[in-house]
Amino acid sequence: MKNNTLKFILIIIFIVFICSYYISNSTYYEYELQKRTILTNEKIKEFEEDVKNNEYIDIKKYLNVEEKTYSNKITNLMYNISDKGNKLARKSIKYLFKKIGSLVEE
Repeated sequence: MKNNTLKFILIIIFIVFICSYYISNSTYYEYELQKRTILTNEKIKEFEEDVKNNEYIDIKKYLNVEEKTYSNKITNLMYNISDKGNKLARKSIKYLFKKIGSLVEE
């Protein structure tokens, strides 16, 4: 039993290592960094043109803020379970303190 668990853990570690090695050797990360740099340089040039033309400058115009939503069915389910568990824990603690309070008053 312990031997199978150890093998399973080692296999998982090996798979994670292979995946991270592949990602580090692929150029995807560098590509994403380069893409961000190009966008930033374009926005800098746009800003400089606006300054030359005496246009109104708003920082929001030059920032690309993308709000990513990571919610899906699983995260929503976990949130609901967590919320209900939190409410149950609060009710239990209130009940427990009421019982303790009634014992102290007597």
